[in-house]
Amino acid sequence: MFFSKQANDMWQVASGKWQVEQLATCNLPPATCNLSLLTFYFPLLTLLFLSACGLANPPRLATATAQAAFTPTPSPEPLVLTVATPTAVPGTTPGTAPAQAEPNPSITVWVNETSADHRTMLDQMAADFEAQHSVDVEMVLVSPQLLPDLVNTAVLSGTLPDIIIHPLEFSVGWAERGVFDTAANTEALAQLGEESFNPNALSLVQTSSGQPAALPNSGYHQLVIYRTDWFDERNLAIPNTFRALSTAAEATTDRDNLIAGFVVPTEANLVTTQQIFEHMALATGCQLVDEAGEIQLLDPACAEALTFYYTIINQNSPIGVQTDTSTRNAYLAGRTGLIMGPPSLLPQIAGLDPAAPPRCPECAATPDFLAQNSGFVTDINGAEFGSMSLLGITSAAERETAVLFATYWFSEGYEQWLAVDPERKVPMRWGTPGSPRQFIDSWGSQPLAGSNETLESLYGPDVVAALREGIATTGRWGLPQGQGELITTLYEELTLSIVLQEMLSGYFSSDQSIIEAYNRIVDLIPNYAFPNLTDNLPDD
Repeated sequence: MFFSKQANDMWQVASGKWQVEQLATCNLPPATCNLSLLTFYFPLLTLLFLSACGLANPPRLATATAQAAFTPTPSPEPLVLTVATPTAVPGTTPGTAPAQAEPNPSITVWVNETSADHRTMLDQMAADFEAQHSVDVEMVLVSPQLLPDLVNTAVLSGTLPDIIIHPLEFSVGWAERGVFDTAANTEALAQLGEESFNPNALSLVQTSSGQPAALPNSGYHQLVIYRTDWFDERNLAIPNTFRALSTAAEATTDRDNLIAGFVVPTEANLVTTQQIFEHMALATGCQLVDEAGEIQLLDPACAEALTFYYTIINQNSPIGVQTDTSTRNAYLAGRTGLIMGPPSLLPQIAGLDPAAPPRCPECAATPDFLAQNSGFVTDINGAEFGSMSLLGITSAAERETAVLFATYWFSEGYEQWLAVDPERKVPMRWGTPGSPRQFIDSWGSQPLAGSNETLESLYGPDVVAALREGIATTGRWGLPQGQGELITTLYEELTLSIVLQEMLSGYFSSDQSIIEAYNRIVDLIPNYAFPNLTDNLPDD
């Protein structure tokens, strides 16, 4: 019998092969899709048969319609690095059976990275830890896009790993749900020395119990990146305010010559789409939620941020949905002079990544032309946006072994971690008790992308200082208000990313979109304790 691609994809999920396509073709929230596919085999086989007959393709909702044409590139299956531990057999005498050696304890670590360099580094870390402590280590490299769904499925199936390296958005929510063992994380923090960590980073992940949800690992600023030569030619101000961004975007847009004035990711299934809007919202003083748990999106400051976001993209960006890759490529090709993105773009701007070289008209003769003519801004209207990676010991871990590995990670293994893609790994552990600034002061001097260049040699000490400071002092939504569980749900569902793409695709105006976003976020909160403020709004 001939099976459709949809049927084959469903069968692959049932077989345990995680693929992004299943998430993109499901009409339910991602976590619910995975639970349904993995748990109820009979309905799955029924759908498989119906798909083969062409009967399992219901009409899509507006959100799915906006996403359908822009299915993400499939992520690779998680990579597993296992360091086998040879067990020595004691000497024996003739006729005597050898003694049965006790197996080594083991630990499983999930890391939200997938690059070959990370694989090599983690393999070495695992081998070093095993050699020092006789503990077998299984490193599982997981696509960041798949991590929240895999964690939620592991909770339901009782297969959590011992440690998860994960983004800030999930720390507090997962701790409040019981995924992380906050007492174990507190014990590891005490052994390492609380004073050796960035205190603002620790404050961001404090749970309702007063204990840290996880241990701050490394982080970076979200950047505004711009062409200084274009700005100088047009006498434009540094783009660190809404007015300066709008003026620069309008001045550099040239649709006849395919030059866009402003490019950012806008695809509905990208976390960066949501993060860029959150940065703009912070720039107007818009907060998602207050300390009591009431959603604040109908505040005028939020409407101002959404109107700005819509206008600058609608008037100055390329037609169609943009991704992280298309944003990067537009800047490298000289097709835009103004983007927002992570510092992982800095080695590529300098021509250190053969897979993504600069292709601007001037770059053929001068390969480092973009590096010489790019500026970097961390704040908009004084508001910064920081992203962080954290190490969380889970509730499934054997505490003594997990704490031992966590202390190893932040001591003997820490510089190995920081050395891979250092441009986006500002250390959140500043140093050791004996050398309090050992890690933070050396940041910016590590070689980039296998070259002899460093951030400081390419961009200077002032840029390094700007990128290093203030990452954890940013006013991220919901965390200072003690609403970390809502933020976790918001980023698991990518609710705002979906609404933003729908708005840019013409489904809603900016005025309608703020109401739509408000209602969808209220719907995420069980037993919402406040009146729905849209009930009394006049109909359009």
